[in-house]
Amino acid sequence: MTKKRRNKKWEIIGCDYNSPLLRNYIWVESLFWQAKYYRIPRVVIGLISRNNNIEYITDLKTWNEAHEVLKKRVKRDYHFYSRVIQKTMDQGETMNIWATKNIQQVDLTKKNNEHLIKLMRIFFKYQCMQYAHGVILAILDFADYSFLEDYLKKLLKNKAPKKKFDDYYAVFTKPNHNSFAMDQEIAILRLMQPFFWDKKWARNIIDKNIDYLYKNYSSFYNKLKRHTKRFAWVYYVYNGPAFTERDFLEFFRDYLLKKINPTKKLLELKKEMAKTKLMKVKMLKKLKLTAKEKAMVELVGRVILAKPRRKDYQSKLYWQVNKLCQEISRRLYISVDQVKAIPVDKLEDWLVNGKKVNLRLVNEINKFHICIPTETEDVTLLYSERARQWVKKNVKQPSKSKSLLHTTKVSGVTAFVGMKKGVVKIVNKVADIDKMDEGNILISTATTPSIVTAMKKAAAIVTDEGGLTCHASIVSRELKIPCVIGTKIATQVFKDGDRVEVDASNGVVRKI
Repeated sequence: MTKKRRNKKWEIIGCDYNSPLLRNYIWVESLFWQAKYYRIPRVVIGLISRNNNIEYITDLKTWNEAHEVLKKRVKRDYHFYSRVIQKTMDQGETMNIWATKNIQQVDLTKKNNEHLIKLMRIFFKYQCMQYAHGVILAILDFADYSFLEDYLKKLLKNKAPKKKFDDYYAVFTKPNHNSFAMDQEIAILRLMQPFFWDKKWARNIIDKNIDYLYKNYSSFYNKLKRHTKRFAWVYYVYNGPAFTERDFLEFFRDYLLKKINPTKKLLELKKEMAKTKLMKVKMLKKLKLTAKEKAMVELVGRVILAKPRRKDYQSKLYWQVNKLCQEISRRLYISVDQVKAIPVDKLEDWLVNGKKVNLRLVNEINKFHICIPTETEDVTLLYSERARQWVKKNVKQPSKSKSLLHTTKVSGVTAFVGMKKGVVKIVNKVADIDKMDEGNILISTATTPSIVTAMKKAAAIVTDEGGLTCHASIVSRELKIPCVIGTKIATQVFKDGDRVEVDASNGVVRKI
């Protein structure tokens, strides 16, 4: 347990978007669960939300304390990392099976109010435990330290041929299996195969709306509908919206406009995965590693899959529980967004105990709130003027460097090689997607699945945050788009309309 720190100044360490109170409260509480389950010092983190756009605030000393304990544990027993990954994967499967059986496949209109609150509390516990497992990997990769990435680089520098370092690194940092997003892409390509050679169909996909396709291409539309039912959740993140047939239709249009043959593309993807697996086997033999070294290298591929997959499992659960929120909103005569802006205890008061719904409270929380952990292992919710005063008194505001006004170049880490020039578009959330045109340079604080349609249009991707296993890294490698991550300041240096050159091979982005 972290000792009490008086007059603590909280620091802003990151931001995120479209994250409602429901998710914010869970995130903060999960760190109590984590400290107990893993017997580590508790990381102290809070969240500030302005219209669901959030900032993470923390006492960095607590991150370092937990990091040091975990680092010693992993060095003593490298299997610890594997066990955390397995727990995360098992938990993800379990909680989504539960939600499918108890929410998606159930007529909630026939359940009483007490049952709905019970489901909400079970969902809450599942998500808390999933964050507790998943964030362990983030704590291990603290500040500039990246446990597995640093280990792999050091190992390859010592044992791989010097001229082949980049090749070895690229192979060993590819995931061992497809992401859920890539499964969706493959399903799109397969769905597209029987229709691809029909030029009239292709023109209509590009030019016509979904209603026209429903009337004139019923076979295709029904397949698209089944595809949507299967994959609607993949880009949901915390709060959606879920993808519709119209959204997935854009994937078809993208492939057709780029003149991508689905059969050839599927074959390329299959060959690439097989080639990667074969190259890993050959490279491992050439390196002549010890049993521990080999296990650590193989673990890299598992982690690259596991970190985003943990978030995908949570995304699917947030999507599934949206049906529960819809039923609660129907009974309380408030919107789904308003349901997600209320603590579960308050929902129980209104739904079960017969207390009057306070819409003013709902709207104030939606507009501005803070979730912070207490020393008594509880979460304090502040909102309205009280929240603003707390931020003013307790949060250290980042200083704005005047030198950034004259900065024309930023550096980061290469996620995928290549060089591209183009016009900058800052894209952080769904509302920003419409301004993205084909061939723009997408710059983001940190990309998420919710902006993937913008990413598919990008000539190159640049982010402030991120490492080897971040979303931008994974998507850029899947789409083969030049990408520079971890620049820290790209969104501050560049603005919409700037022309830049992205030299991803050297991790440099410069204004031109």
